[in-house]
Amino acid sequence: MLYEKILVAVDGSEGSFVALHNAIEIARNTGAEMTVLYVSNEVSLPLYGGVYPVGMSNTTVEVKEAAIAEQSHGEEILNKAQFRIDPTIKTTSAILHGDPSATICSYADTHNIDLIVIGNRGHSGFKKLFLGSVSQKVVADAHQPVLVAK
Repeated sequence: MLYEKILVAVDGSEGSFVALHNAIEIARNTGAEMTVLYVSNEVSLPLYGGVYPVGMSNTTVEVKEAAIAEQSHGEEILNKAQFRIDPTIKTTSAILHGDPSATICSYADTHNIDLIVIGNRGHSGFKKLFLGSVSQKVVADAHQPVLVAK
């Protein structure tokens, strides 16, 4: 099967840059377009018994500052990724917000992605069982082939 559109998810971890390397090689060999995606978790206000605490304005400012920092962090990671990509490969990038695995799968579905490439952080034993991982959820939920890079 020839891949025309590849989605690679990056989060700044070593595993995600291994995934990026794999996606670059596949794109180079197939002529596929590549999308580099960074997904940040939504920053939200915690509810305390159904009401917000006194000093709400400070909490709102902290949430906005956290969201700005997360956006900046995502841009930095995408810039590092873009630096590694061969300029002959047609590449787009995006920063989205939400649950990482659901967002990756949704993006792949709505953008007709042929292959998802994602890194594996290598959780093992109890942590893997208890926490799960984004890559496991993407493998389970995606409608496209998924390459998990180690």
